Amino acid sequence: MKHSTLLLSSLCLLSACSSASNTTAQPPQTLSLYASPQSQQQRALVSYARQYLGTRYVWGGTSPKGFDCSGYIQYVYRHFDIDVPRTTASYPTMFDQAVPITQAKVGDLIVFTGTDPSTRRPGHAGIITQVGKGKLHFIHSSSSKKHFGVTETNYYQSGYPKRFLKLVRVQ
Repeated sequence: MKHSTLLLSSLCLLSACSSASNTTAQPPQTLSLYASPQSQQQRALVSYARQYLGTRYVWGGTSPKGFDCSGYIQYVYRHFDIDVPRTTASYPTMFDQAVPITQAKVGDLIVFTGTDPSTRRPGHAGIITQVGKGKLHFIHSSSSKKHFGVTETNYYQSGYPKRFLKLVRVQ
């Protein structure tokens, strides 16, 4: 009995090894964030970003223990090997990659002023999660008492249009 169990185990092991050796390794696919209207990479980015919905806002926060807006954005993009500056104050270095808001795509970085829209410099930002006719949603980490922490916002049904600065196509 022991001998037949050992023989059967050996045969299973050998057949598993031989079938593994007959498979051809596939090269990894490099996906562009903007390869198609809603690419696999874009869906993966939104799915990953949404895992942190409800995470609390922490000024200067850069981890799931707590995020500020730019710490959250950097954390999400870094997971996909996309480099962005750590602070919104540094975002103008990316403004050469700006596109009109009417050409927004999932995965774009949307940049706003701080809470005072008359001060026209970056102070808040988010990542576009949905685009459609009359629809533009973004995910961000907010310090607002009404929507504290990582939340998803409908741009057109919020106070953000008056604070809009740029839409950046990150690479």
